[in-house]
Amino acid sequence: MKLLDQYRKLHAFLQHHEQQPGLPALALAMHCSERNMRNLLAKMQQRGWLDWQAGRGRGNHSQLELLQTPDNLALDHLSQYLARGDLEQAFASLDDSQRQQLATRLPDYLGMPDSACRSLRMPLFRTVESLDPLKVYGRLEAHLVRQIFSRLTTFDHEQNALRPDIAHHWESEKNGSIWHFWLRPGLSFHDGAELSTEDVKASFLRLRDESAIYQRLYRHLQYVETGPSQRVSFYLEHPDQLWPNCLATANSSIVPRQRAPDFARFPVGSGAFRVIRNNTYQLTLQAFKDYYRERPLLDEIDLWMLPPPSGPSGFDLQFGYANQDCSKKQTIAGAESGCTYIICNSSRSFFKTAEQRLALADWLAPETLFDPEERSRKPASGLLAIWKHRVAKKTKCCNFKIGCKLRMVSGQTPEMLSLAQAVKQRLEAGGMTVNWTSLPYDQLLAREWMKDADLVVTREVMHDDQDFGCYEWFVADSVFRRWMHASALKPLDADLMKIKELADSKRRMLAYARIGRRLVKEGWMIPISHENQQVSIAPHVAGVRMTPFGFVSFNELWLRR
Repeated sequence: MKLLDQYRKLHAFLQHHEQQPGLPALALAMHCSERNMRNLLAKMQQRGWLDWQAGRGRGNHSQLELLQTPDNLALDHLSQYLARGDLEQAFASLDDSQRQQLATRLPDYLGMPDSACRSLRMPLFRTVESLDPLKVYGRLEAHLVRQIFSRLTTFDHEQNALRPDIAHHWESEKNGSIWHFWLRPGLSFHDGAELSTEDVKASFLRLRDESAIYQRLYRHLQYVETGPSQRVSFYLEHPDQLWPNCLATANSSIVPRQRAPDFARFPVGSGAFRVIRNNTYQLTLQAFKDYYRERPLLDEIDLWMLPPPSGPSGFDLQFGYANQDCSKKQTIAGAESGCTYIICNSSRSFFKTAEQRLALADWLAPETLFDPEERSRKPASGLLAIWKHRVAKKTKCCNFKIGCKLRMVSGQTPEMLSLAQAVKQRLEAGGMTVNWTSLPYDQLLAREWMKDADLVVTREVMHDDQDFGCYEWFVADSVFRRWMHASALKPLDADLMKIKELADSKRRMLAYARIGRRLVKEGWMIPISHENQQVSIAPHVAGVRMTPFGFVSFNELWLRR
């Protein structure tokens, strides 16, 4: 770095001189002899920083041309850290402007092979929030938690059935109000500590007792009993045939009884991968050598936080990295299980009745917001693509008062921004004034905006178990529940209680459909679109299998090179 510091000093000196000041003046400015100055110029020229031609004979001045700026050279020096994957070291000493410049170079190093280990670098376009299963709400975080932690059960989306995970067997009593699970022997956490029945017990009492969006899923848990042969028994207040399904969710991951203060950032689980790095710039997962199932095919998954694209990215996920013009890059696509929809604040005078909310639904008919032939989404008439509950009636006359002022909130993903912009334009075409605020993910979760908002454009993406996903969607502490009238919530919760007593999944799905119909018909939720998930796969990456949740298990990935 000493030569770079000297070049920076030389560059600053020459900025104040329109003409070449000559070798003596340069030596004086650099506080060295003319001989040393020649040596410095020769070294800098050898590195391609400048072009220097010494003058020959009396009256012939030397010629000096600077070819690089010191900032660019500094970034070039720091790029060696990018090549090694040490992003925190690379960005540590830079100011905001320099960080932005260096960030533009990140894609160039995503595709670099790592000869030291089987490592895959993948880009992310938003910061990862908490990795504590208790506080996981977003799809990305839920997927990462599934790689880091284990659960009692797991859902096989190909067979559409629950399978054993760290519990090798389970059975129930009293119509599903008591559930017994038996753990596999020899389980351990990433730090080497034993995973015991007491850790399972503590994990679920924590889910029951600590406030979270999904706390309602665990409130009926009376107590947990541990017994011989690695048995854990759950005693519930009422029958719950969905309890084993609940235990397969990301929130139901097993955590240690003793957790460090920074557990949400550096969690300790028992899954296929453990966290070895988590900072502003990257999250690195390393294969857990004592994982109880098949070892992951990769040694590391290195997730780099890249600046979000200025427009629609075209892909929700990128497994590996390939330049945009790479002809061998593959893409796969699939329909998500869920819906993008609008929720009205029913405490507002203009959304109190079903008629008012349905009038808004008709004015915001999907065909007025986007082209029905658009590949990335299709119009929704129900909360699931298989449900056809109400087709919005496109109308030429807006029933809302001219000048009505609405405050609307949305997320900040490119897809959500484009749809919210279309909603805003449609509302304004009806004579309304719209104050639209797009919020980053963490602020959306905080929900401080709810007391002031009239509308929210939001999205639900369910995990692979559609049966339990519907139940979780309707029972969790969601925005639509907070804005529903108490008189509407009471029959909803009564129906959900009955659903938990049904042992047959097909009957449960029919019951969910009736709930969805009522929510749509009464305007509590206004379905807009069903999204299609797209995945970009670099040529050297294999093992990518799309699921309805939109992600794949990291331990199935491998490299072709």
